[in-house]
Order: sequence, then C-alpha cells, then structure tokens
Amino acid sequence: MKKRAWVEIDTGKIIKNIQEIKKYTGKKFMACVKGNCYGMGMSEISNRIERYVDSFGVATYSEAMELRASGIKKPVLIMGPVLPDNIDTLVMNDISISLFDEVILKEIAKVVRRRDKDASVHIKIDTGLGRIGLMPEKTQDFIEKTASIKGIRIDGIFSHFATAGWKDKTYATEQIKQFTNTLKNIENFHIPLKHIANSPGILNIPESYKNFDMVRIGLLLFGVYTEQYLYKTLQLKSALKGFCRILYVKDVPADTFLGYGLTYKTKKKSRIATAGIGYADGFRRELSNNFHFLRKGQRLNLVGNICMDQTLVDVTGKDVKQGDIIQIFGDNFEIEDMAKTLKTIPQDILCGFGSTRMEKLYRAGAK
Repeated sequence: MKKRAWVEIDTGKIIKNIQEIKKYTGKKFMACVKGNCYGMGMSEISNRIERYVDSFGVATYSEAMELRASGIKKPVLIMGPVLPDNIDTLVMNDISISLFDEVILKEIAKVVRRRDKDASVHIKIDTGLGRIGLMPEKTQDFIEKTASIKGIRIDGIFSHFATAGWKDKTYATEQIKQFTNTLKNIENFHIPLKHIANSPGILNIPESYKNFDMVRIGLLLFGVYTEQYLYKTLQLKSALKGFCRILYVKDVPADTFLGYGLTYKTKKKSRIATAGIGYADGFRRELSNNFHFLRKGQRLNLVGNICMDQTLVDVTGKDVKQGDIIQIFGDNFEIEDMAKTLKTIPQDILCGFGSTRMEKLYRAGAK
C-alpha cells in the first residue's frame, strides 16, 4: 500500500555522524534520545546505534524503562527529575539518576540499603539555566553527604547550557567558569564523568568539552543544527528526509480563493495540488503561504492555510500528478529554515513530525 506521509531515517548516516563527532571531540559520547529521540523513534534508533555510543540520555522514568525493555544494555541517565516512587525500579534496572534533591537522596539511601544494590547517580549543578540542579555553593556539602552513603556511586557530575548556540558566548563562558570552579572544590572526590557540552556547545564553545570527559549529543545525531551557521564548523550528514504524496490535482481560474480563511487568491489560471500532509502530521500551520516543497528539484510553493490533513501547493507549469512523491524536508536545511521562519528551534519542529500519522521508515544506508 502506498504511503501518504512519512519520514525516512538513515541510521547509517546517524552512525557516521556519531563517528565524526567522536573524532572531532575525542570524548565519550552520550546519545540524547529523549522525547522519543526528537519524535523519530527512540527504541528503534537506540538499538541500531548502541554499539557506537558510550551511553544514552533520556528525560523521564518512562523513557529509561522503555530503553531497557527494548534491550538496551549500556548506561542510561535520566537527565530530568524523578519521583521517590520511581527510585526502586530505577536502581534495580541500573538506571543512572540525576541527583540534586535531599528527598531523592534519602530515598536512594533507603533503596540501596533494602535491596543491597548500588545506585548510580550524576550530580546536577545549576550554573545558570535556572531549572533543576544544585546551586554551586551548595554542591560540595551535598556531594560529601552523598559520598558518605554506602551503595551510592557518583558516576558523573554535570550542568546544562542556556545559550550554547549564541554567537555572544559571554553567558555560556560564565557557566563554564562556574562549573569549573565547582569541580575544583570537589577535587578530592573521584567522579569519572564531568560533562556540560551539548550539540551546539561542541561546535560553538570548544571549552565545553576539551577539559571534561563526555559530550551529550541529541539534534546533531541527525545532522540538524540548532544554528545553521554552525554547519561550517563540522559538516555532518543529514539523516532525515520527509515526504508526502500528491492526492489530487485540479485547474482553477484566476481569482479563486484557496483554503480556510481565504488567505490566498490565485492571480491567474492555476494548477493546484492537494498534498497529503497537514498540521496533525506535524507540519506547522504557521508556515501557510510561507514555505515550499520540492519535486525533482523544483520548488512547489504552499498556497492557502495548511489544514489538519491536507496542504495545497501551486504546481502550475510543473509535471506533477496524483500519486507523485514530494519532499517536505531533507538535505537543504529545511528543518532549520522552518524553525527560523516560525521563530522557534529545530527540536520543536522535529518533535512535531513525531506524529504517529507520520510513518517512520528506517534504513541502514552507508556508514
């Protein structure tokens, strides 16, 4: 049966990108696959790349458990907060916990004592994102307390950038300074993994990885960039392509209104195609009248408001017929361009295409 709308995910290119980043940084590699790997299929992708990475990063308890259930054996870190009720299951499944909370520390202590099993933690420091984490001045005392509890293993310590992709590096540099100063205060504790670098960090701020042990990479797995200008620093392979089919084509006269809200009127006799994708598939309605698809290298401009299930495109003078495949995004920074047009970030765009109506097809490709 012919597909209506889908994303092709080239795991061979993802693996190639991992290898390039490891070569570029020389550091251990955590694949950040949270948010169902930006909507592209966390378990499927993780199992295909496990042998090439050192660990995985997720955001939630359920994501961590899904990875283990899918057969992932390598370390998994929950980078977000967890609840006390989650601790027992996490410890028994060898899931690393981000630790910055006295309540969670006490619960971990209870579980390791009751279960007679070690727990892995990474201490989280808030150096300026203002979200979760210990304030730097409280870190030393907290680590001393944690290290004194038998069965709790401090495997890492980390922080998170707020502005890693900005050309103005002032704030990010201050965060690195705070992180570094905090680490100096706890030098007497052996903590194997110190990490702060994310995808934009490794490209924009070399200091974010050079003096630390690991990089946390999410968006760059796919060769998608938080800021397009960072491409020149490390040119990775685009591992994603989105497609849909033309469902219907018709000719309309000049002065014909198209779509909800009458936002577009033809200026001349036109040939209009209905594409099988809409905002329920993740194609954002705000792109109406302001984006294009590709067919054999030719631009097909969107006309009228994007609907829940369909999008109209102007195919006047183009060889386009019912059943043809057209490309929504691929090798030409379309994801980044959508984000720029909508004044958002590429992560937001990708997660939208995580819609279950947007079928995901995986191919190995060339590594």
